Parts: sequence; structure tokens; C-alpha cells
Amino acid sequence: MSDMLEIVKEKYYEYKIWIFIILLILAAIIYCAYSHQTKEVQQTSLSSSISSTSGVKKSESSNENRSIVMVDVKGAVKNPGVYKITSFARVQTAIAQAGGTLEEADMQQVNLAQKLTDGQIVYVPMRGETSSTPVNNGSTSAMSTTDNEVINLNTATVVELQKLDGIGVKKAEQIIAYREEHGEFKSIEEIKQVSGIGEKRFEALKDKVTV
Repeated sequence: MSDMLEIVKEKYYEYKIWIFIILLILAAIIYCAYSHQTKEVQQTSLSSSISSTSGVKKSESSNENRSIVMVDVKGAVKNPGVYKITSFARVQTAIAQAGGTLEEADMQQVNLAQKLTDGQIVYVPMRGETSSTPVNNGSTSAMSTTDNEVINLNTATVVELQKLDGIGVKKAEQIIAYREEHGEFKSIEEIKQVSGIGEKRFEALKDKVTV
């Protein structure tokens, strides 16, 4: 009986050692697999983070380049000067940046709704001042057009274009549509590329438009 007990004890210790070894091997395999998976996840996360950060920086840089224009505000304003203004802003915004107008300003000659472009001059005239619009790099002031003024084809609105002889709402919209599709006019002669504006009509307009 005692011999059998000894045999059982030996078998028990022998199996116990093998079970321990097997469990140790399984634990090592599980640890290696988990460690490898964790590294892959971390690398993927890091790559995504770097890519995302790079994309955000590029986007911010691109947006910054597109969203700022430089405008020179002159005339009857409190603080004339060059201002950085968000793109797609209007003349009203530029005048506000310059501290607003003086009491002597003639706002009847100013188109507050005109869109701003980079490098544009916004000129606010004094009461009684004759219309002699300053021009710089092809950009006109915000003064409304009279018979003695010219209209900038690259900044004019539909309403402003209608002040040209023979240009109605439809034709003004066609001019702006051409400008939006092909970019700014390089010369006044390019307006002849707009449907319905031939040589004869161009001759009547050429002294009243600029780029």
C-alpha cells in the first residue's frame, strides 16, 4: 500500500512539473502576441497622428493664405492705412477697420457692399470732392461710378457693371461669370470674349473700363 502511495506521489509531482511548464509556455506565447499587437496599434496610431497633424498644418497654412487680403484705406477715414482683412469682406469692413469715417465723408459716393480684393485701394471722398479715383496695381477705390470714372472689370459688381452703356443685368452677370470661370481679366480687350460683346460694343466701352 505504501508502495502505491509513493508511485502516486511521484506521478503527481511529475505531471505537476509538466503542467507548470506547459502553462509557462502558454503564458509566454500570449505575452509575445499581445506585445506585438500593442506595438502595431501604437505605430498605426502614431502614423495617423503625424499624418493628421501634417494635414491640419497644411490646411491651416492654405486657409491662411486664402483668407487674408491687404487693403489700403484712404480719404475721409479716421485712421488711413494698410489693413489685413479676411477675404470676401466688403468695403464696409475695411472702413470700420480704419476707425470709421469723418463727419465730412461723402458716403453717397461709396459702395459699402463692394467685395474687397488683395491690393485694393478703398477711397472715401470728402463732401464736394470731385471724383478722381486713386488707382494702384489695377485696383480701384470704393467710390461709385460716374460719367468721368472707369469701372474695374475685376472688382465690379453686377450693379456697377450696369452703369456701362449697353450693359444690362444679364450681360453684367455674363461678365462676372466669365471672370469667375477664367480668373481676372488680363486686359480690357479680353471682355470681347464674353458672349454678345463684339468690336463695336467694345469701342463704346473701352474708355470706361480698366483692369
